[in-house]
Amino acid sequence: ACRKKVGEILRNKILVGHALKNDLQALLLDHPKDDIRDTAKYRPFQRASGRNGGKWRPRKLRDLVKENLNIDIQVAGQAHDSTEDARASMDLFKHVREVWEKELKRQATSANGRKKK
Repeated sequence: ACRKKVGEILRNKILVGHALKNDLQALLLDHPKDDIRDTAKYRPFQRASGRNGGKWRPRKLRDLVKENLNIDIQVAGQAHDSTEDARASMDLFKHVREVWEKELKRQATSANGRKKK
């Protein structure tokens, strides 16, 4: 019943967060890829790793929030607060929203313009 209710709440909504795959798996839910804004998967927030920096890895929410918003979250010695993480993810998204959405629109336009083989 709870999963169904959460699914209904999320329907037709943009879902914003950090490493949302984990949350969605825990709830046994999926969400349309085009309606997800995951700060862990946003390329400008990732770091290059591997040989010649060819693989992109997510960074810690704590580090992204400190670097982009100059806010300290998940402070050592304090209890972890999932609400704080959710707010921080939303603030991080809002910080780059305009650029992120323009990039998504550009990608969608170029994908629609490609001819099928």
